[in-house]
Amino acid sequence: MSARHAKLMFLILIVLVTLLFFVHVPSGGFQSKNGPTTPVNNLDLRVALAGLLLLLGLGGIAFSRCLALNFVRHFSPTVLHSPAASAIGIALRC
Repeated sequence: MSARHAKLMFLILIVLVTLLFFVHVPSGGFQSKNGPTTPVNNLDLRVALAGLLLLLGLGGIAFSRCLALNFVRHFSPTVLHSPAASAIGIALRC
């Protein structure tokens, strides 16, 4: 897809989303006629929220451990005490 084609599709998408939110049907939409389609029980909402918080906590723990392992690997003592490239005589241009 060319850049011109992508820009045109993006503009069409913006226009369609704008029409979706700002042009109102006189008789009302589906939900205004039929009511909510998925009633939420209070218990279901609590279970879903607890599950999301559990996943967020586990993901945070996994991310912090991964970050800690990468931190130790990147800043090991051999890397911190290695001589500079100019002291070794490595040319910066290839």
